[in-house]
Amino acid sequence: MFCTQTNPIFFLALVFLLAGNLGSHIFADAIECNRVWELPSSANQNQNKCGTIDSDNIKHTYLCKVCKRGDGKSPSASGCIGPHPLTTNGSLDCDAGTDTNADSSPGRPYFCFKGNPAARDVYRCTARHLNQQCDQCTPQN
Repeated sequence: MFCTQTNPIFFLALVFLLAGNLGSHIFADAIECNRVWELPSSANQNQNKCGTIDSDNIKHTYLCKVCKRGDGKSPSASGCIGPHPLTTNGSLDCDAGTDTNADSSPGRPYFCFKGNPAARDVYRCTARHLNQQCDQCTPQN
């Protein structure tokens, strides 16, 4: 029996073809939500709301179909206090959204929301840890 070694480039090309055919986003141009992230709601046309602020302090808002970090981790914040005692001083997962408001809470300007949009707990935090990342977004005015 005669065996030949298969070219690894062939397999790489096959992966790209299959992924493209299945509608996957291998090279997703994700937006980093460094100002605000909200879960889909009727107020946001049932899409995620992603807010950014650029290096020139200009705010941008997007409605996005897909929000999930590429590393599989949740958006999070640290140094948080809230309605329920925390068992750690480390990072707190923000599974229901994030926001920033230095005017109303200068010592803890980051808000981490836990729960769901209908009944969510608000934690005030000293720092962001991981921002949400969104894809398939359209700019809003």
